[in-house]
Amino acid sequence: MKRRDFIINSALAVGGAALLSGCSKKEIKKAQNQVVRRKFDNTDTPLIALGCMRLPMRNGKIDMVELDKMVEYAMAHGANYFDTAYMYVEGKSENAIGEVLKKYPRESFILADKCPAYLVNKPEDVRRLFEEQLKKCQVEYFDNYMVHNINQNTLSNYRDNDMYGEILKLKKEGKIKHLGFSFHGDPQMLKEVINEHKWDFCQLQLNYLDWEVVNADDLYQIADEAGVPVIVMEPLRGGVLCNLPEKAVQTLKEKCPNDTQASFGLRWVAGKERVFTILSGMSNLQQVKENIDTFVNYREFSKEEEKVAHEIAQIIQSQGAISCTACKYCMEVCPRGINIPAIFGLYNMYKGSTQPNRSFMFVYNYKALKESEKADKCIDCKLCNKNCPQNLDIPELLKTVAKEVKEAEKGMA
Repeated sequence: MKRRDFIINSALAVGGAALLSGCSKKEIKKAQNQVVRRKFDNTDTPLIALGCMRLPMRNGKIDMVELDKMVEYAMAHGANYFDTAYMYVEGKSENAIGEVLKKYPRESFILADKCPAYLVNKPEDVRRLFEEQLKKCQVEYFDNYMVHNINQNTLSNYRDNDMYGEILKLKKEGKIKHLGFSFHGDPQMLKEVINEHKWDFCQLQLNYLDWEVVNADDLYQIADEAGVPVIVMEPLRGGVLCNLPEKAVQTLKEKCPNDTQASFGLRWVAGKERVFTILSGMSNLQQVKENIDTFVNYREFSKEEEKVAHEIAQIIQSQGAISCTACKYCMEVCPRGINIPAIFGLYNMYKGSTQPNRSFMFVYNYKALKESEKADKCIDCKLCNKNCPQNLDIPELLKTVAKEVKEAEKGMA
């Protein structure tokens, strides 16, 4: 280990955070090549941003040396947007990114944070949590601040405690610049939430796989029609789109030889005009370099590449635990309107993922389906079986998925 790295890690290990805090503001050495940017309100925003949910780890702790290098490289190339949240990395993300960013002039970076709706039991909790987050991040204001993770379980907390109104007060006080929300619910819920108030932006899960198998296209359309700018989370589906099946890898190499798996997925998301920045949960410097390179040498996504994305999504579907190709023939005859391809797609992603948060993502994306579309609504009429080109026993597979959802929920408790 280099002497500088040893000193920083040793100091942090014994509570010596003052080693970093005592430094004067760091000069940003601008690289010649800068990432492309998009306008959001009056803010010039990088199209790629560092999501702080999957920070680098070493011996069970956040690797502050690696994080410092990641931030330095990002800042040098104009990727100066950082997104954190109260519960990320077991509640340590805010402290970590705040410790690194405090070396830079406050106006040189864009920092986003979120109010944890599940912890808000009365309106005054919003300000209490907010002040705690400011302290942890060592800043006096947040550029973007959100109601975090509006979904079926947190909707009542958000509404009953007027979280929008409480955060709006903070905005009027100059403690945040833009007010938004992140979302993990169904389209109908999004339509209600997005039209309840005047939002500066929303944060949605978009990627070319979810576009095919769940309701990402519907969510994006709702935001687009409402004229609300979009921040994208999970553009690579928690790493799923960086670990493609071999057949999909070959397809990408043959038809898009200038792309990596990551750059292809990120460019697809950037092709959506309402999107103003894309969060990528980078875990090491190499990932930062690769993602930044995608937006330094940015290429618009073509119509031909859209066809490739659709083809790869189908391959992922067909090679999962359930060999569904999402043809939707089953849905043509289902009397209950169950979203069979979406359910099987989520199950395949769950079974094929090695990410530590795979159960969380599986359960939350499943719950985002309309209640009438879920697996337990099957009446076992077997009409779908007659229409399935893959000869799947769909009712039995739906029972399997419903059981797995319950098991995943138990594991999260």
